[in-house]
This record gives sequence, structure tokens and C-alpha cells, in this order.
Amino acid sequence: MIFGRVRVGGVFVAKATIRVAGLATRYAIVTAFVFEIVVGISAHPVDAQEATTATSAVDGDASSATDDTTEKKKEPGGASFLPIPIFITEPAIGVGLGAALAYFHKTAGDTGDEGSIPSAMTTGTPGKTGRKKKRPPTISAVAGAYADSGTWGGGILHSRSNREDTVRYTGTLGYANVISTVYFFDLPFDFDIEGGILLQDIKFRLGKSNFFLGGKLSALAAKADIELGLGTPIKLGEGDTTDVGLAAQVIWETRDNVMTPTHGQLIQLDTWRYDDAIGGDYDYWDMNFKINSFHQLHDRFVLGWRIDAKVVDGNPPFWGYPWITLRGVPAMRYQNEKVGVAEVEGRYNLAKRWGVVGFFGRGTTNGDIPAFETEDRIIAGGIGGRYLFKPDENLWVGIDIARGPEDVYWYVQVGQAW
Repeated sequence: MIFGRVRVGGVFVAKATIRVAGLATRYAIVTAFVFEIVVGISAHPVDAQEATTATSAVDGDASSATDDTTEKKKEPGGASFLPIPIFITEPAIGVGLGAALAYFHKTAGDTGDEGSIPSAMTTGTPGKTGRKKKRPPTISAVAGAYADSGTWGGGILHSRSNREDTVRYTGTLGYANVISTVYFFDLPFDFDIEGGILLQDIKFRLGKSNFFLGGKLSALAAKADIELGLGTPIKLGEGDTTDVGLAAQVIWETRDNVMTPTHGQLIQLDTWRYDDAIGGDYDYWDMNFKINSFHQLHDRFVLGWRIDAKVVDGNPPFWGYPWITLRGVPAMRYQNEKVGVAEVEGRYNLAKRWGVVGFFGRGTTNGDIPAFETEDRIIAGGIGGRYLFKPDENLWVGIDIARGPEDVYWYVQVGQAW
């Protein structure tokens, strides 16, 4: 193995289980992980917008005739600030806290007219579905977080929806220092990566359908140190690097809401190309495919399942290789050229605002990299409790206890775990 030059590419979605909106997939390693922590936008940047609009729709239904008259006199699309606490419980980086401040802009033309929004942009209160809502608002946010491993990061975000939600855009800029562990030949290697990232994401709705097509840009500049801890740490490599990737994305979205869905599907395919021809230090392909599906089998019971498949081809660095993402398995613990995950979760409402969940998943890895062992039976599962924190947005929060192949871990969950 050669560690003379170090790159920060691929994706590090350490499963920091605070999400502004449901939170969960892979962008580009270190700082995409930071945004998963501090802004919660890694895979679903526009989901954060969608989720925050449900409140106004529900509040409007609950108003009296007098309130309706008053509301009509108010100017629509008013600006507001929203503080957001951040809880970090990812075993790969430890426990931590952070905060974000989001600003919802006053948007010209945001009249609250919901009739033109296709079915993919609908949501529902607990026990109800199909409620339409306004288009996603324009949001700007700033955030920062710190974990007890020494990992820290901060960033800014701007996200908006244009042309009656036929065009969605999200841009982020951040800086992070990530301290964690990667495994070669089943031995732990500590690494410290510090750098900045620019992410751009734009997608276009096909007509009035639930399909979106779009593209992404990831540009990183970072420095990394790697060492093997055997009593006295042995430094294996350090260096500065840049990495630039472009991606095409195809999305199908029918979930009833993005915070804690009760029915519907999210199907997404991202195909990344990292290349020195566009400014990077390494050349490889990175393909990510996922299905999240939710089914309300009873008034009190929701069954959800997901399938994730990730493949790389070419010459990525070790942190560019995908890894198994399951509750109970630390990030980057099991990696290889091909990774697959299947997981099922049942959610049962014990009372109006209290519920329990049970989950079970299996992951596999495969490839021709000698440093990574092939694993065909990584199993993890557990239980958790839920509290309906915001009924208007169907936002459930709680704590999960998960057992993996090696240890037991706990996670703070805000919204759906995936």
C-alpha cells in the first residue's frame, strides 16, 4: 500500500442521526459527512425544504373563520429564523453536539397556492395522507458541530425551488476536521482529514410527474494524516490533495412526507465520475442506487424497508470505497469495491404520541482489494422508542439501541433513520 499522497474523495456519510429532514446518502467523503452532521443535507437537500412547509398547511386547516380572515390580510411568504439543535451519536466519531440557524426567505410569488404541485409534493398528518402543501421555500443556513473524538465542522447552505417546483437547487460550502478509523486486514488505522468542500446540486422535474433528473458537483481540497496505532503510533502517510467529481442523478419520489413517511417510495440512482481531467487527483467511477419503501399496514403500524447498493470502479483511495451502513455498525468498518445493504423496520404506535420500532438488517461486501476482507453476513438489529414531537409534520424523535457484529451502540434519531 502507498500512502504518500492522500485524497479525500468518495463519501463519508457517518450516520450522524440528526437530520433536518429525514436524513440520509453519500456525497463526497469528509465534508459531506460534516454536512450530514451540521446541516443534514447530504442526500436530501430539498427534503429539508419540503418538511418545513407542512406546518403552515396544517395550521391553516385548523383555523376558524375569523382566523382565516386574519390570515388573508397577512402578507404571504414572510421571512423567519429557525434554530436547530444537532446531536451526534455515530460510533465512528463519538458523541457530540452542534447547532444550526436556518433562515426562511420571504419569497416573491409564494402565495400558498398548492394546486400546481404534483402528487410527489404531498404530505399527511398522522393517520391521514394526500394533503397538498406549498412549494419548498427558499432557505439559507449556517451550522457547526463538535464530537468528542476531536471531529468538528461547519458550513453554510442555500436551497430553493423555482418555477412551481419544477427546478430544485441546493448549494453548500463547508470546512471540517474528521478524526476516525479505517480497517485494513482487520487492523485499525487512525486518520485525520482536514479540508473544505463545495457541493452543488440541481434537479429538474419531468413535466408534472414524480421523476426528477439532475446533476451534482463536488470539489474538495484537503490534507490527511494516517497512522497505525500499535502502542506507539506509526505515521504511514500525509499529504495535500484536491478532488473534483461530477454526477448524474435520477429520482422517483412518492413518499407522503419526508420526516417520518407512512407510505410511498424514494428510488434514486447517482452516478459519479472523479477525474483528473476536471481537477481531481484520482480517476474512478462511483455508483449509488437505493430504494426506500414505506407501507401502512394498519392504523398503528408502518412497515419500511430499504435496499442500498454501491459500486466503485477504477483507482479510488481507501476512503473512496463504500462501506456497510447499518445501525450497530460503525462507519468505514466494512468496506470493499461492492457493498449491498438490506434493512427492514417496523413502527408501532402505542398511543397518540408514543411508539416503538424494531429493525433488522444485513450487509455484504465484495471485491478484489486485498486490504479489505470480503464479508457476506454482517448482521445488525435492535429496538427503539419514539415520541411524536411535531404532529403537523409527522416528526417522530427517539433513541435506538442497536447490536452489530462487535458491540452495542445507541443513536439519537430525528425523523426516519434512512
